[in-house]
Amino acid sequence: MAKSVSSALTRTADPTESAATPVSEAQNRHIVRWYVMVYPTSSRAMTEELDRELTRRRRDNEPLFEYFAPVLVEARKMNGRLVTTRRSLLYNYLFVHASECEIYRIKQRLPQYNLLPRVKDSKESYHYPYLTDKAMRDLQWIARSYAEPIPICTADPAWLVKGDRIRITEGRFAGIEAKVVTNTPTRHKEILVSIDNWMCVPLLKVQPGEYEVVELNAETPSYYSRLNNSKLLDRIHDALCRHLAGKGADEDRRIATEVLQEYGCLTLESDIMRSKLYALLLQAYTILDETSKRESQLVAIQKMLPAVRAEQSRALLLVTLYGCTDNRLYYDQAHALIDPWLAEKSPKKSKAQLIRHLADFDREFGHGGE
Repeated sequence: MAKSVSSALTRTADPTESAATPVSEAQNRHIVRWYVMVYPTSSRAMTEELDRELTRRRRDNEPLFEYFAPVLVEARKMNGRLVTTRRSLLYNYLFVHASECEIYRIKQRLPQYNLLPRVKDSKESYHYPYLTDKAMRDLQWIARSYAEPIPICTADPAWLVKGDRIRITEGRFAGIEAKVVTNTPTRHKEILVSIDNWMCVPLLKVQPGEYEVVELNAETPSYYSRLNNSKLLDRIHDALCRHLAGKGADEDRRIATEVLQEYGCLTLESDIMRSKLYALLLQAYTILDETSKRESQLVAIQKMLPAVRAEQSRALLLVTLYGCTDNRLYYDQAHALIDPWLAEKSPKKSKAQLIRHLADFDREFGHGGE
């Protein structure tokens, strides 16, 4: 978490400072930097005490400071239930954006916070360890990836389609593989267990979270071939880039609306086609700022992703997730898949399209050359 920095702290460390512009020790103590500090434990009190100090300073009209204490949010199963936990990502380390003089004033009231021992730099001078503004921006970008629950892939029956295979992970049927069929009159999903490849028994008591996806149905109905449209993907991608740049227009919203009207209610029985569909829908919801539906689509993609085996389908989902979230984890995974394609002399059209889209998102988010 981070708190607002006071306007009274105006001078920040300049990364271009060099030996040509030496800073005296007295001046150095008044430069605002992201200093690394340590607390005795990684308990919740590490940030609560700083929050109380900030509240007091606001009340007394004293200079404020900013701090950053990244957290790791995890979703795990405990006693059969999903529980979300929060803990410090860096144990008992945090960063305070203030000058040395201001930190000394903080320590007068909160002596339990300590700076790390001084270190010697290339100019043979000693200073407390700190991060440059650029390094802190990078750290905050990475930390945002851990500040939301890491998805546990417990696919809901409503997301599965006919032909998907799953493995029961809990209960008396644990270890048995099953397949999904659709009850047409009610549209309810039933899980059928294949026994010795000749008999299927319905598992009516298997709940979400008690099974994992083994394989998605790979059959592609021909009447969904219209989704294999690179121009449509380019149009929605270009519209999303303009939206991210704050240059969105009515035409972009019209494109997103058309995508939802035409494809929003489809149920596809192929992992490849579902990947294309979900990529279109997530970008459309993002462009239209439909937060609730966007979050639901994000969850659907996160749950599906581990079961997608086709390389380009995974790449499409990862690029889309990165473009719609600016999440460092998706950035890394997308580049890990796509960067090797750059060595190909003539990558096929679908690969070249994803290479271009990934580069566009890097440029929009300012992550080129990472």
